[in-house]
Amino acid sequence: MSDLGTLPDAPPMARDIVEGISVEAFGPNKILTEAELNRDYPLRPRNKKHTLPFHELHTYLFDPLLANKKKRTGPNQRLSKLKPHEIRRNIIDRFISRWRTEVGNDIYPAFRLILCDKDRDRSVYHLKEKTIGRLWVKVMKINKDSDDGYALLNWRQPGASKSAGDFALRCYEVIKKRPMRTTPGNLTIDQVNEMLDNLSQATKEEDQLPIMVDFYNNMDADELMWIVRIIMRQMKVGATEKTFFDAWHPDADALFNVSSSLKRVCWELYNPDFRMDSDDKSVTLMSCFQPQLAQFQKRSMADVVKAMHPTAEDPTFWIEEKLDGERMQMHYQNGNFMFWSRRGKEYTRLYGSGWDDGSLTRHLGEAFDKGVKSVILDGEMITWDPRMDVIVAFGTLKTAALEGNRNPYGDGPRPLFRVFDILYLNGQSLINYTLRDRRKALERSIKSVHRRMEVHQYVEAQEGREIEKMLRQVIAEASEGLVIKNPRSIYRLNDRNDDWMKVKPDYMTEFGESLDLLVLGGYWGSGKRGGILSSYLCGVRLDGNHLLPGENPMKFWSFCKVGGGFTANEYSQIAHITDSQWVPWDPKNPPKEFMELAGGDQAFERPDVWIRPDRSFVVEVKAASVAPTDKFRVGMTLRFPRFKRLREDKDWKSALSISGFLRLKDEVEKGEEEKAMNMENRRRPGKRIKRELKVLGVSEKAHRLDQVIVSNSNMLFKDYSFYIMSESTSPKEKKSKVELEQLVKSHGGRIFQTENAAENTWVIGDRNTVKISALKKKGTHDIIRSSWILDSIHQDEAERRSGRRGGYVLPLEPRYIFSAVGDIEQKSQNAIDTWGDSYARDVDAGELGQLLDGMSTNIERVFTAEFIQTLDHDNFHSFDGLPGWIFRELVIYIDTLNSNESKSRHPAFVNSGPHDVSAHVHDPSISGILVQFAGGRISEDINDLDITHVVVHTSDLSRLQSIRSLIQSRQGIPRVVTTEWVEESLICKAVLNEERFAPASL
Repeated sequence: MSDLGTLPDAPPMARDIVEGISVEAFGPNKILTEAELNRDYPLRPRNKKHTLPFHELHTYLFDPLLANKKKRTGPNQRLSKLKPHEIRRNIIDRFISRWRTEVGNDIYPAFRLILCDKDRDRSVYHLKEKTIGRLWVKVMKINKDSDDGYALLNWRQPGASKSAGDFALRCYEVIKKRPMRTTPGNLTIDQVNEMLDNLSQATKEEDQLPIMVDFYNNMDADELMWIVRIIMRQMKVGATEKTFFDAWHPDADALFNVSSSLKRVCWELYNPDFRMDSDDKSVTLMSCFQPQLAQFQKRSMADVVKAMHPTAEDPTFWIEEKLDGERMQMHYQNGNFMFWSRRGKEYTRLYGSGWDDGSLTRHLGEAFDKGVKSVILDGEMITWDPRMDVIVAFGTLKTAALEGNRNPYGDGPRPLFRVFDILYLNGQSLINYTLRDRRKALERSIKSVHRRMEVHQYVEAQEGREIEKMLRQVIAEASEGLVIKNPRSIYRLNDRNDDWMKVKPDYMTEFGESLDLLVLGGYWGSGKRGGILSSYLCGVRLDGNHLLPGENPMKFWSFCKVGGGFTANEYSQIAHITDSQWVPWDPKNPPKEFMELAGGDQAFERPDVWIRPDRSFVVEVKAASVAPTDKFRVGMTLRFPRFKRLREDKDWKSALSISGFLRLKDEVEKGEEEKAMNMENRRRPGKRIKRELKVLGVSEKAHRLDQVIVSNSNMLFKDYSFYIMSESTSPKEKKSKVELEQLVKSHGGRIFQTENAAENTWVIGDRNTVKISALKKKGTHDIIRSSWILDSIHQDEAERRSGRRGGYVLPLEPRYIFSAVGDIEQKSQNAIDTWGDSYARDVDAGELGQLLDGMSTNIERVFTAEFIQTLDHDNFHSFDGLPGWIFRELVIYIDTLNSNESKSRHPAFVNSGPHDVSAHVHDPSISGILVQFAGGRISEDINDLDITHVVVHTSDLSRLQSIRSLIQSRQGIPRVVTTEWVEESLICKAVLNEERFAPASL
């Protein structure tokens, strides 16, 4: 056998059979019949009588406990001889004593309802507040749009009662008005459990509704309120599970901690005189336990260090990265695996039970030392993307695991188990060993399997500043935070103490200056915050190029939600200053004039109520960092935002704007980069180390430009050199600096990191960073916005999709110029018409609408030919294939005499645009529009000597002879063609032979 290290002799294993009850038989979510219970658990305690009526459970237990909870600080408390915890214990003791006397020793039926959130044997109900509300509406046959129907479905919103934020109480108020019973029902606790078992198996509304009807027909309003609390698993009666366990049996809490089984607690410890051995209070193989949890950190870093109880001989503590995954325990014995989450939910089928199944275990053949026969590991299950080699957000874990089962050897996201503790090894519990000793056993027992199962790393430290330094690092990497651990501590089951302490960025103020954000909307709270707006949607003001012509200057984009850091006084102050100003959010009529949310019509993070910016207030917010997101309109949001104070000295005009936010973000990033550089220089004196800039959420592998594949078929920028100085801030398409460089490189362009590295280098920048500001002051280079690059690529792709040649970059328009030093701004005006419409670039529906809104009613004629003459034909020769270019050298007279106006517009212009032209339209006015579109000049005088073509719409011989007599005497006789010549030429994108379209009479 391999040497796994020296450990004390293993104690005897915890009993697998306790009074004839098999430990392995306690599986989750099993609904057994009475016959099956008698067969599988023959020695379980039996009740001698029927269980108590359900109403007595709340009458003699829940209601008294709640009353005691409310009286703790009231005037009656001073008159009582007993302390609140003594009263609480007496209430529970009396109920348990009565149960033993009147029912028997099996209290499991009652505990399943009292401690419903600890019952692992009943599946989840697949019911949330909204669904239960809809069910009650149907059960009571009330209109969902009535006051009571609306109150049930919008339970967070305050009303005339005090039930806002308390769904069960809101249900009670509505049911109380129309009860089926006005006295307590006769359902027993056993019958209620059976009905709840059936409800947990029902996944469709048609199956859930009859059960809810039975509850309604057989219970009064008070009972139904408690049924709702049980279904929601939100009892909060003023006593914890430990208080109930201690009242039931002295060892009940210890057994629950090592088994997570309410059934075992009730059936193994029904005799108060029986005591468990110390070995039975330890973790047991293949039995779920309650893990140790990390304490919340609310103190300074110095206090965190002090809580680790350092000694002069051993002052160290450990720092681990806090992972964004699901806490998981793995049990292994001779090729068999079992997995449980922190809350005792089994995931063995998802991750695997052996070497040949599951999304994880089939890959762990080399994970254990050959001397390992059985082991329990504690760790975090996360999602890893092997293509990007990065951690993926927690919400994708189940999807990745399911895909891993379907396609075990694919390259998609996969589960990765990061192990940070070992609690059991080869028949011996290790929970009473120190963390340092357990770590040694872990490292000798486990071999990391790359990106499948890995031992989580830690850093030894001795000072608070080392915590801060590592916290900055994990923030930059978009991590959850840190966990600080005492290496001298033992493992404490189901405990949250200072031996493990989590440090999250929301306790720091790392994001540069404070952000003064305007509140756009509010969200109704629940629980203790019921009836008030407990969190707020904040936004940033549109300004500069983000505010489009005609938009309300009072318009904001959603940016983040803030709910932490408010005191009761501040909530009260906000309610006072915004009294009567809140407006319910109407999804069919959102306030688009004042705010814009992400997701278009889906309206991500929509608030319950909104407020006009000029009637709102500004809050000062601190945050750890900024991260990209698609949930807020800005495209970025704050990580761990925290309210600091109200800014009553500011209004919507002085709230943070988008430009101000981008400048602040750039300053913070630059400061962090310089700080890191200085630290590196101090570490290596005399040697300057160039640090590579890391982009949040982007793999380092993706940064290397030498790995970018350049397609020979798309060399759009082959003659261009670029110096890209900032990321793209375009609201339509945001790209990081690295992504822009990759785009240019993939289209044949050359990338440099200084403005003078190559001749005629194009400098690209979208915002005033320190470097761009310095270059603007020098006045040596024009600075072009990155949208010019993106639009050129998109236009080129559109041309190629349509079968045209493509391969040209767009001419510069004023919208592309960030800073100009020469006459480039004046020249850029030649690329657009009077109203700003581009001659060379397709516009989308939104931009077209803005152009039309800006046009005057007296539209003057604009000739593309005038624009064409200003262009350098050597640079724009590739426009020859464009329909808007083919008539650029022609002067055309259109004969309109006796013409009848078309009764309707050409469908090509109404629906499809000018590239889709029908060959059956003979309206001369439309022919004139087509000629101008194709770059031709319209002459209204047939005697104009520059005319090259005369377009006619008639076959009348006398009219055609009249036209010929007018033009035949001049030099260079114009060609006479029909309107079809114009239309067919546009379709073929070339000037067609005029003889084919000569009027028949000629």
